[in-house]
Amino acid sequence: MTLDVQSLLVVMMINMVALSLAFPAIMGWQVSPAARWAQGAMLVQTLGWICLVFSRQSPALDPLLSAASMVGLCVGMAMLWQSMQGWLGPRPGGRLVWVLAVLTPLGYALGFGHYPFRVGWANTGLALQMAVVCMALLWPGAQAGRGWRLIMATSLAALAVATFWRGMLGAFYTPLYPSLRAPHPVNIVAALLSNLTVVLNAVGLLVAWREEAERALHTLARTDSLTGLLNRRALHDEAGTLIAQARRHGDPLSLLVIDVDHFKAINDTRGHAAGDRALCLMAGTLQAALRRGDLAGRWGGEEFCVLLARTAPADAAAFDARLRTTLAARARAELGFDLGFSTGLAELQAADADLQPLVQRADAALYAAKAAGRGQLATAPG
Repeated sequence: MTLDVQSLLVVMMINMVALSLAFPAIMGWQVSPAARWAQGAMLVQTLGWICLVFSRQSPALDPLLSAASMVGLCVGMAMLWQSMQGWLGPRPGGRLVWVLAVLTPLGYALGFGHYPFRVGWANTGLALQMAVVCMALLWPGAQAGRGWRLIMATSLAALAVATFWRGMLGAFYTPLYPSLRAPHPVNIVAALLSNLTVVLNAVGLLVAWREEAERALHTLARTDSLTGLLNRRALHDEAGTLIAQARRHGDPLSLLVIDVDHFKAINDTRGHAAGDRALCLMAGTLQAALRRGDLAGRWGGEEFCVLLARTAPADAAAFDARLRTTLAARARAELGFDLGFSTGLAELQAADADLQPLVQRADAALYAAKAAGRGQLATAPG
């Protein structure tokens, strides 16, 4: 069986067109920035392949279409790097991949009349971009599946080698490599690898998008939708680990149950939107005050729970005082009205098997604080 390079390029173009249409259909339009970069990369590279396939149809348009194809391929590769950064966290090589996305097509267009230069320049630039994307895929620190990253990196690395090989042949052994469509083994290999890579990359990108959706659902199930804090169930689950650590190391552990004062009056006189803003401000102030290892969650309504690791009651009371001062200043500036809270404090006891006994004692102390006039802290008996 004889493999024709032009036919392989046409098949590649058809695959790209199909995938660029399929991605939005599968993912939808309301997607994360990372998924949007992936969709954009597929579309821009598709346009590049279309220009490449049709560049030989008109000699007059060949320089323009060939340069446009390089823009699509290089910018698409940089956009693929951006999608990896969005899904995997900070990645190396961002500046390099975008510099190459500009310089590679520019050098190709300016040197179009000199075949060895333009082939060596363009293919080397593309190969370097692929190497940067491979590095981004394999760079440690990301909480994502390894399988799809390894598949994408392996296919891109193989294609980068073939692309660099093609560039060196065109630049230094031009008689052996007279054109992109010449029946040279490197062209056959590169065309086959291109078709394989686009399919494997598409699979990898869809798996990355699915993992992102699963993480979002997991977060949604554990997070209060209004305040962004842990919800009641998640706080109860996380507290078990914190209590176990406190027992194991003999550390103190304090629980604050906080209730926003006169919250019903805020809703009745200022509206529920003002009440929601008050709850969000309370949550944001609370979150900013926490240390690493502490937990905070919305227990229900206008009530919040704060679990302070390695914290004795006196230090928990100091935390409450700082929180109260900060909230009062922010409320006047951001809400336009005063906002305060009452607090019940309880310390972990030897008989406490889980969070529930702590909550019960802190709740009792909270009611005592309210009965004493609100806007203060009451401590449960030790």
